[in-house]
Amino acid sequence: MSMSNLSRRSFVGLSGSAAAILGLGLVGCGGGSNSSDGAKAVSAEPQNGTPANTPLDKLPLPEKGKVYNNPQKRDNVKDGGTLVLPSGEIGPAWNYLSVDGNTQEMHNLWDFYMPTYIFLTDATASKFEPNPDFITEATTEMKDGKQVVHYKLNDKARFNDGTPIDYRAYKAVWTVMNGTDEHYTPAATDGYDRIESVERGDSDYDVVITMKNPVYPAELLFTYVLHPDATDYDKYNSFNNNPHSDDWGYGPYKIESFDTTQCKFVPNPNWWGDKPKLDSVTFKQMDSQALFNAFKNGEIDATGTAQSGSKEMLSNFLDMKDAEVRRSDSASVANIELNSTRGALKDKAVRKAFTQCLYMPTILSVVYQGVNWKEETPGSLLTPIWADGYENCMPSDVSDLKDAASHTAAAKKTLEKAGYKLKGDYYEKDGKTVSFSFTTFGDSNTVKNRAAAVIKMAKDAGMKVSEDNHPASEFSDVLTGGNWDATLFGWVSTAISSWNGPQIYGKDSASNFTHLGSKELDEELGKVIEIEDHDEQIKALNKAEKKALESYGFIPVYAGADVVVTKKGLANYGPALYQSVRSEDIGWQKK
Repeated sequence: MSMSNLSRRSFVGLSGSAAAILGLGLVGCGGGSNSSDGAKAVSAEPQNGTPANTPLDKLPLPEKGKVYNNPQKRDNVKDGGTLVLPSGEIGPAWNYLSVDGNTQEMHNLWDFYMPTYIFLTDATASKFEPNPDFITEATTEMKDGKQVVHYKLNDKARFNDGTPIDYRAYKAVWTVMNGTDEHYTPAATDGYDRIESVERGDSDYDVVITMKNPVYPAELLFTYVLHPDATDYDKYNSFNNNPHSDDWGYGPYKIESFDTTQCKFVPNPNWWGDKPKLDSVTFKQMDSQALFNAFKNGEIDATGTAQSGSKEMLSNFLDMKDAEVRRSDSASVANIELNSTRGALKDKAVRKAFTQCLYMPTILSVVYQGVNWKEETPGSLLTPIWADGYENCMPSDVSDLKDAASHTAAAKKTLEKAGYKLKGDYYEKDGKTVSFSFTTFGDSNTVKNRAAAVIKMAKDAGMKVSEDNHPASEFSDVLTGGNWDATLFGWVSTAISSWNGPQIYGKDSASNFTHLGSKELDEELGKVIEIEDHDEQIKALNKAEKKALESYGFIPVYAGADVVVTKKGLANYGPALYQSVRSEDIGWQKK
């Protein structure tokens, strides 16, 4: 719904575009006709989506740079009503700014009670402006040789405990996110580590941010605020099973009740902005198949976090006349990451061979079997294929491989060159077989099929890979716990993803789950944020990312579509690229 300056991971169980997507395969992905007795095919996707009973092989492709969330002005959205949505997980780590809580699902929850849209951006991030509910004016200047950012704040803004949202709330964000204090666990330090000071200006509602090194665009350093009390070490760590809605919340909604199975939001009486359109918003934790059944039975109003829209997903809804399929290009990339501290994957040659053996069109065909979708294999975790400045940053000994056979042959050659010998079906060296596990999440057929395909491609190249499956609800705990060899999840890009190279690829970044990297690469990635010209900034990012991907620990798999299926009439909800959508504007269309 909104842009933040954190690249965030999210679980893609059945077919998501921004999360842990493990597994794939060559078998069927679920039942249901994909071509007959449905609605007539349409040539262009309407912004409110396509009828769900449209033949899946006739679904129109989205237009570049366009949103598909049924955009409606507030005066055409009803006052009142309820919204019930699914969530892959609800807590227990409620601190979105921390490594443990930095997930797409938590981002979705925060936007209702702790908004991350203090700056508003359009769909392609070609322009941005401060949200007047928080910042009335934002300027940047050079003063005494240093870059200085100046925010003038809305003096009506308050946390739910009555504490003013003044310069201290911005200083609190910097304090916990700059990476200099080991008591905090920031998901990313990008930008914040370049701030020299955050101070009071002419009043408490003037924020003066002085930079040690320049950052561009500097205005977007702060896309959320944090209660000053959260800088207390003990209180900072109190987010576990505690969303802090009643005291630290500051959004249009507050949390009425929650546990790990559900979370209910109601309008916040302390909110100073436009009145929320809905009487309540409830998130319910559920895995993919339960989610689909719940939507068909009318228990939820949409399929929730965008998924990539496989036949297994969409065939569930072919008999629904009052539902809409909303598809856009994806702002995220599914990737496989390899834990370089584990077993065979310590060897770069094994990581390279595994990277080479994967033929991504096979994976894409599994996900989109029977569904109209086309894309090229992505070559970046930071810049979407559809974005300006995109380059394929994968090493040429991967990207130049043209078919499945050449991928398999290249992988075998890499292993043999490194001294591995084929014994039976698998290569070995020093008496040890090249073997490792592939961790997957969720119970869908698509997850199982994708995993089967990955395992088969590895076996064809002489590597023994076994599946290690977990419930979707365990995604964050397993990933951050590090007890896995290889796993597939996704990174959601942001409007300023050029900042996020150090977060994903930084040698000591808590969000670098591969544990690969170098000081030299860190320095190069760190300089990207200092380049004022956007085109030159992206060129520098591409150059650095090419070096990062030479570690063969990060493997872009596919981008896919961002797909949400909703009940007809749900307004301002669905895939919207980088566009900021205020949660108070979501509701049911009048006409």
